[in-house]
Amino acid sequence: MAVAGGGSRSAKQANRLVYLLLAYPGGMLVVFFLVPLIMLVVFSVYRNIPGGGWETAFTWDNYVRAFERGLYRDRLVFTLQLSALTALICLAMGYPFTYYLARRASPLVRRIGLAATISTLWLTYVVRSYAWSVLLSSTSGIGRLLFWLGLTERPVGYAPGYVATLIGMVYAFLPFMILSLYGSLRAVDPSMEEASMNLGARPWRTFWHVVLPLSWPGAASGTLLVFLLAMGNYVVPSILGQPAQWTMPVIITNQVMYESNVPFGAAISVVLMAVLGLVLFAAGKLLGAARMNPYPGRRDS
Repeated sequence: MAVAGGGSRSAKQANRLVYLLLAYPGGMLVVFFLVPLIMLVVFSVYRNIPGGGWETAFTWDNYVRAFERGLYRDRLVFTLQLSALTALICLAMGYPFTYYLARRASPLVRRIGLAATISTLWLTYVVRSYAWSVLLSSTSGIGRLLFWLGLTERPVGYAPGYVATLIGMVYAFLPFMILSLYGSLRAVDPSMEEASMNLGARPWRTFWHVVLPLSWPGAASGTLLVFLLAMGNYVVPSILGQPAQWTMPVIITNQVMYESNVPFGAAISVVLMAVLGLVLFAAGKLLGAARMNPYPGRRDS
C-alpha cells in the first residue's frame, strides 16, 4: 500500500511539473497572440473619427469598405500573386541547389553551402533591401554593368519597381526554402536510389520517381513557408517598390500610421488573416495527403 501511495504521489508530482512547464508557453501564447488578436477583431468594428481617434460602436462599415473599393481588393490579389510567384521562384532556384548540396556535394562543400545560406539571414530585411536598391539603381550596380557590357543602350534602373521588389523578396526568403528542402532531401535513403538504378532506371528516372516524390513534403512545406513570409512582409515592398507594388502589409501600415484610421487598418488585417487561414487549411490538407502517399497518382495495390 505504501508503494502504491508513493507511486500515486510521484505521478501527481510529474503531472504538476508538466503543467508548470506548459504554463509558460501557454501564457506567452495568450498574452502575445490571443489577446492582440481579440483586440484586433474588436477594433475592426469600431467607427473611425476623421482627424484621428475612434469611437466604440459595432459597425460593418470597415469591412464593407474593404470589399467595395477596388483598391483594396486589387492590393490583396496583388499580394497573393507576388507571394505565390516568390514562392515558386524560390522553389525553382532552391531545389537544384539543395539537391546538389544534400545528395552530391562533399562534406566540406556542404558545410560551406549551409554556412553561406544561413549567413544571409544575419542581416535584417532593411539592410538587404537598401543594398538591392543601390545595386538595381541606374547610377550604379547592375544597371551600369549591363550598359558597360553593351546589353543596354543606357543605364537602366530597376529600383523602385516590380522587378526590384520580386528580386528582393526572392533573395530574402530563398534561405528558408533551402533549409526546408535540405532536411527532406537528406532524409531520403540512398539505398532507394541505388536499388532503382540497379533495376535499370536511368538517373533522371530515379530522381523523378524516387527522390522527388519522397522530398515532396519538404518542398511543399518550404513553398508554404515562403508564401506566408512574403504575404506578411512589409519592408521589402515599401523600400524596393512603388505604390503600384505595395502589398497589403504596406497598406495596413499606412492606414494606421499615416491615415490614423486604426479601425479600418484592423479590418483589412482581419481580412488578410482570414485569407491566410484559408490558405493554411488547404495547404494542411495537401501536406497531410502528401505524407500519407508520397507518390502522387499511384494507388496502393
